[in-house]
Amino acid sequence: ALPLSMSSSDESPMCPLCAEEMDATDRRFQPCQCGYQICLWCWHQIHEVAAASALEALCPNCRRPYDKDTIPKVADAA
Repeated sequence: ALPLSMSSSDESPMCPLCAEEMDATDRRFQPCQCGYQICLWCWHQIHEVAAASALEALCPNCRRPYDKDTIPKVADAA
């Protein structure tokens, strides 16, 4: 059990979009040059919704299109 007196700096970061705890893979994943971090699930959701509407997937923070060629391959980092 976690102590009740944990400060917020000791907690795992939360995805700003879905408010779920980010695991180690999510924390290593930085899909945009601006440094805004979201979990992989939300990143995939952004891409699916954009593709369904024939739009570019944009960073929720800076609104730049995500560049799939510059996304680090998180599966290879293990």
